Parts: sequence; structure tokens; C-alpha cells
Amino acid sequence: MKEYTKITKAILHWYEKNARDLPWRHTHNPYKIWVSEIMLQQTQVSRVIVYYKRFLEKFPNIGTLAQAQWEDFLPVWRGLGFYSRGKNMLKTAKIIVQEHDGEFPTALESLPGIGPYTAAAMKSFAYGQSEPAIDTNLERIFQRYFGCSKKGVIPRAKALFSTNKKEAPSMNHALMDLGSEICKSRKVNCKQCPLHEDCYFLHSEQKEKWQQSLISGRIGKKVISKKIPMEVAVACIQKNGKYLIAKRRKEKGGNWEFPGGKREKGEDWRHCIKREVQEELGVEISARPHFFEETWEEGDYFWRLRFSRCQILSGQITLHEHTQIQWVLPSEFKKYSLPEANKKAITKLMKMKMS
Repeated sequence: MKEYTKITKAILHWYEKNARDLPWRHTHNPYKIWVSEIMLQQTQVSRVIVYYKRFLEKFPNIGTLAQAQWEDFLPVWRGLGFYSRGKNMLKTAKIIVQEHDGEFPTALESLPGIGPYTAAAMKSFAYGQSEPAIDTNLERIFQRYFGCSKKGVIPRAKALFSTNKKEAPSMNHALMDLGSEICKSRKVNCKQCPLHEDCYFLHSEQKEKWQQSLISGRIGKKVISKKIPMEVAVACIQKNGKYLIAKRRKEKGGNWEFPGGKREKGEDWRHCIKREVQEELGVEISARPHFFEETWEEGDYFWRLRFSRCQILSGQITLHEHTQIQWVLPSEFKKYSLPEANKKAITKLMKMKMS
């Protein structure tokens, strides 16, 4: 227990001097904490700050959010990405108002979009409970410091937080900052770390092995070609467990395909896929980073296809380049004559979890 007390003091002392000044750290309001935690899922802090302030101006409390429709919500969230988070926020707001008199229930994980980490963070930051918010930052710090496996993180985190229950919120904030600023996934600054004296990662061979693995990872071959580049962004649009495919006009082959099209010179891949789908189907979509890339040479051309999972955000489908569409289950892809270049992507898509 003395070891944990020493660690706690070192982390809190470092945090006093190095804490990031973030707007959601100046409140204990459960609603505002919830908004920040949902926004921070898979999004950088610097981007969230602007959206957080704008969101609270539009929806200052759970009641105003519960009354909103997706058409009201989307303009405030647009650009933040991972739109399923926003849809879950609307569902949760309505449940809280209708079933819990506007108050967050004790069973936070029963609400849409709130998993173990978000629940723990809310319990700590909004209610002051001695709850470690175990995210990738905390896991990485504990695995490196103690030299333990992922399974060994939880018991050590609980032991650490039991040494100073009153400072649990500050401990969570401190560990987040430490993982974000010092003990990063691909870069470390061990000299400035408050835990460097007894860190297993630093004083064993693990740091050297990790650095070598990073170097080896950069040596991987990049697919290049001297032929004329033809780059195509492909949209795998999902809804209710199904994917959208569209049938081309007869003069263009009449085959089934995922929507998408050629990337213009200098155009961002995500902008390309959004533009192409807007032109072909008349709808606005969200697009995740590509999950698969297919490349090959054919004649004078070098083809590069990037496949991204997408969702429709707004608009009604109108066919401009196709004669019909179908929403199909992953298991039904084999019934349709999709391009040969899509086969590997489809195989991977069938193994991916719908979200």
C-alpha cells in the first residue's frame, strides 16, 4: 500500500503544475460531464472544446436536448464524426426525461451509448466517487509502470484509487493528461514523467524493444507505381444491419456496386467519398477512415480503391447514376454480381461488427 501512496502523491503533485485547463473540468453537472465524455470518445480534445461550447449553447440541459429531433441536432454535431454517438445521445436524453424525471439513473450503463469507461468517468467527475476511469491512457500507463498485462490493470487501479478517495477525480484527470502529454502510445518523455524512478518500462528492456518495433513498423513497403493513378473512394453505407448496393445503368455495365467514385487531384479522401455519394444518391453521409485498400495495375493505370463504412446523415435517396438500390445483409452479398475488386473488402466487411 505504501507503493500506491507514493504513486498517488507523485501523480497529484505533477498534476497541480501541469493540468490542462479544459471547460468540462470546471463543473460537476452530470449533464455537462456526460456531453464532454461522449464527445471525447475517439475525438481529440482540441477539436472537442469548440463543439462542447457550441453544443451547450444550443442544448443547455437535458430537457432541451430531449425535445430535439435529429434535424435540430445534426447542425451542432456535424463535423465531429462518429454520428452514432449523437443518435445515442438523443435516445438517452429522452429516456432520462421520460423515465427518470430528468435525472441520470444510478445504472448509467443501461443508457444508450454509455459503456463502462463513460459510466466510471461520470461517477468520478460528476458524483465524486472513487472510481478509476479506465481508458487506453490509464491502461498504457499501468502496463508500462507495473509491467503487467491488461488483465492486471483493474486490480492495481482500484488499489491506487483506494489510497486517496477524495482526490479520485483529480487522479483520473491527471492520468488522462499524463497519457496524453507524456506517456503516449507512439512517443514518450520519460524524463518529465513523475513515475520515472520506478517504471518497469523505463528500467527494463521493454522501452528499447518498443522503440525497435516502431522503427520496424516504418520500414514496411508502400505500394507505389509509375503508371497513371486511378483512385476511387468506395462507400459501404450501413443501416439496420444491412449495406446499400446500387445497380448501374445498362450503358455502364448494369452491374451492382457500392456507391463511390474517382478522387480528384489533391482532394481529401473523405471529402471525395462524401461528394461522390451526394452526386450519385443525393444524401449526406458520414464516413469513417477506410478499413480496406485494394491496389493493382492494369494497362497504363495503377488502381487504388479505398473502402469506408458510412451512414446516411440527412436527405432522401434519389438515383442519379443508378437504376435501383438494395439494402442487403452481409450474408447476401454473394447473390449479387459485385465487382471482382470488391471481393477482399467484402470478406473483411462480413467479419466486422455493425455499429
